[in-house]
Amino acid sequence: MFTLINEEPDQTLYRYRSLLLNVHWDELKLAHLTSITRACEQICGEHKQMTSIVMLRGAVNVDLSNEARLAGANLTNRFERFNTGQAVVVEASGFMASLARSVITGINLVARSKAPQRVFQDAKEATEWLCSIPGQPEWVRGADPRLWPEIQRILDERSRNAAGAPKIASL
Repeated sequence: MFTLINEEPDQTLYRYRSLLLNVHWDELKLAHLTSITRACEQICGEHKQMTSIVMLRGAVNVDLSNEARLAGANLTNRFERFNTGQAVVVEASGFMASLARSVITGINLVARSKAPQRVFQDAKEATEWLCSIPGQPEWVRGADPRLWPEIQRILDERSRNAAGAPKIASL
């Protein structure tokens, strides 16, 4: 169902039609944003829409530098008109993970995206939500019973034994 479209040491991008699945480990770097941008260009060029699930795994480092925030906001703004929904999953638990989810939610609010966006801890819950929001293409709406086993398989394949604790840059 999903096709691998880009593999880097800490980021793997998959797609199924206009659904982008980003399995990301540790620190999000500008090079990763470049890969995401290329994937979004390809998907939006073909389908004129895009839905995405971003899995942040391991020692998630939320970089709050001006450069990273600007690059993230530009990515959001550039593909805003194509976005039918985005779920971001920070799998870790604890105070720093909760803080990371709050920071990501705040960044999404500042970017002022009109597309539905939510931050989760649980990937299955994120998939169910994404497949239930109004405005999704017919093949996405209600597709979580088909999509979830495939997403779970990918997450199992891309698991790592030494998942660290999330952190906020400069804290």
